[in-house]
Amino acid sequence: VMSKSPTQQKVQNAPIRIKRKPRNARAKRVMLARDPKVREEDRRTLFMRGTHTTEIITDILKNLHDMKKPDSRYLPRRIEKHPFEDDTSIEFLCEKNESSFFGFGSHSKKRPNNLILGRTFNYKVYDMYEFGVSNIKTMDDFKPSKFPNYCNSPCVVFQGDGFDHNPKLVDVKSLFLDMFQHAPSEKLNLTGLEHVVVLTAKGEKVAFRHYGILLKKSGSKVPRVVLEELGPRFDLELRRNRSAAPDVAREAARVPKQQAASAKLGKNLERNAMGDTVGRVHMQAQSLDQLQVAPPMPPHAARARLSRLVLMQTRKVKGLKRSRDAGEGDAAKRARGAGDESP
Repeated sequence: VMSKSPTQQKVQNAPIRIKRKPRNARAKRVMLARDPKVREEDRRTLFMRGTHTTEIITDILKNLHDMKKPDSRYLPRRIEKHPFEDDTSIEFLCEKNESSFFGFGSHSKKRPNNLILGRTFNYKVYDMYEFGVSNIKTMDDFKPSKFPNYCNSPCVVFQGDGFDHNPKLVDVKSLFLDMFQHAPSEKLNLTGLEHVVVLTAKGEKVAFRHYGILLKKSGSKVPRVVLEELGPRFDLELRRNRSAAPDVAREAARVPKQQAASAKLGKNLERNAMGDTVGRVHMQAQSLDQLQVAPPMPPHAARARLSRLVLMQTRKVKGLKRSRDAGEGDAAKRARGAGDESP
């Protein structure tokens, strides 16, 4: 008999959820807001602490909470259960606060300055990653000249080949993209881009940097961009991770029928590598004998048209020449001027 994996045992032992009918209109609105949607709203992040934390980890959680406002919530009370040991508390709190992401900070002798970031799907933990935090500087250590509006979505930049070739860092890249992504927009206002998050892969470590964007005068229409560090600044070293199960990943990546129908291209249409829609037009074979062309001009009409063109060009050349009277007048003026200058 094959033994079941811990994930399968957990799914089998999980309590069955019964969808209750709403008792009033307010409960019905709440249940409709929690139902799946074709276009999801801005997803919330829930930050919490374990039983033992350091002041530095607490400051990092608060800084990330400030960067995610207003789509973020910070729980002041401590959570006794560790997510990698028992994630039922995390799932309950995320469902209660309608949060799709969570951040958990803790500290122990075996794993000092520990930070866990994860995602949920259908109010169940989808995946989570445990990092060791080092080289820490909080927002209080920086004195920028201008603070950005954190309601605007930041620009997220990934540097390093690890985000493309390392499977673990590929998942970490997806996590940070989902966490800092706001509502999709078709147009971009340059003045609304006020801060940028830069993630640099160095082997198994990831450097987290946060900069403010200042637009200076450059003497042209394109402004000069200046980056000013805002904080927080820290390095993340990947310790443990729990990836999503294959069946759960397929369910999470499933495209709704309404969105798939709207994104489906028509006949003879395709998208190129740049994302542009290219169409192909099929036409019937044409015979050159049946083309409508202008009739040839008779010889006498061609000669008359050529003579008119030559006459017009001759008149233009004559108009540019100076007359003889004007030339004699200029010579007399020069002679009179020379006589006035003689003693």
